[in-house]
Amino acid sequence: MNSTKAYTLALLAVAALGPAASQTVSAESKEAVQGTVRAVIVLDSSDLASDFMTLAVTNTGLGRLAGSRAIVLPQRDLTDAMRSTRTGEVDVFIAPPHVTASALVHGYELVASTGAISKYVLVGSNQMKTVADLKGQRAYFPQQDSLRSYVARGLLAQEGLTTRSLKKVTYGQTSGAGLLTVAGGGADATVALESEWNEWSKSQKTPGHVLAVSRPMPGGLGVSVKKTLPANVKAAVVQWVTSPDFVIPGVQRFRPTSDAAPYEYVASLGIFTPAELAGVQRVEARTAYDLAEKGAKLVDVRTEKEYAAHHARGAVNLPYVEKSHKEIDFDAKQDKFDGLASLNKSDALIFYCNGAECWKSFKASKAARDAGYTHVYWLRGGFPEWAAQGLPSAP
Repeated sequence: MNSTKAYTLALLAVAALGPAASQTVSAESKEAVQGTVRAVIVLDSSDLASDFMTLAVTNTGLGRLAGSRAIVLPQRDLTDAMRSTRTGEVDVFIAPPHVTASALVHGYELVASTGAISKYVLVGSNQMKTVADLKGQRAYFPQQDSLRSYVARGLLAQEGLTTRSLKKVTYGQTSGAGLLTVAGGGADATVALESEWNEWSKSQKTPGHVLAVSRPMPGGLGVSVKKTLPANVKAAVVQWVTSPDFVIPGVQRFRPTSDAAPYEYVASLGIFTPAELAGVQRVEARTAYDLAEKGAKLVDVRTEKEYAAHHARGAVNLPYVEKSHKEIDFDAKQDKFDGLASLNKSDALIFYCNGAECWKSFKASKAARDAGYTHVYWLRGGFPEWAAQGLPSAP
């Protein structure tokens, strides 16, 4: 994107504030201003439609509706957008599903979305029959932090692969070049919307093969707000984005919603632990409690300090000392899990740590499975889910 387009996009975003805020789009505007609502509109530049995702909004200023100053800025740096979901420096995100999913994990709540549902496919050349065939092969994905690449890595991870398993990954600037690159022999796999694949496969004699399909997941954009914002500001955000005058060309209308469940799958595809682990049964907190009541052993693999502060009642503490990367193909030799040997291989074991972003229980469950333990359960939501359900805890 050239500087003129970026400047125009920034001005259009600020124009959405109406007369309530005529902030200058500059480095200084990134500084927190007390009493100011900060909103970011995150654009996925690998999306073919993103060049047209400029705001055409008048007379619906967020600042006026919220009764305070407001700054609205466009954001095309997806890496920085993901980072800012963790720091809390932004009050409102209008963003693609993976950014929204990250925000929801880090202190934000969903208030609106476009309601679109999408599915993605991992497509291989004619020689590729399964995801496993991609090991040592080449792939073309859009830019690294785009939604499509995010989904592609998740689909690889579900089959035990990472991008490091591939011979080469080319990250392009657009999503549309992937299928063309595979057809031309420049790559062995790519990722595409299922709808794009359906159209492509109709027009090609040898279109390739679908190797993996995502679950249905949110498409379009979601609107998330910081949980600590005053109720009147949250209401103002909903009023703002659902106003008839709030228009983002190429994007469906926003509708109010607080149903964040569809974003849980999106989150599982990214930096979080996978949704499933072959040979291990994933359970929710209530099921884990019922199993423990019937004799299963709860195993807290967090540190002794974390265990001492709070833990599931009846759990034993066997810390998993993690040195390896938080990836599917982690090197278990770098870690230490000496306590595993103290457990009976015929016992039902439920491993947990600090939630979906904590890899220790995933790795511990895998270690137990690989060591021949026959009844392994994984409480992926960990102690946070246990506590949120009001289940018995200690001390």
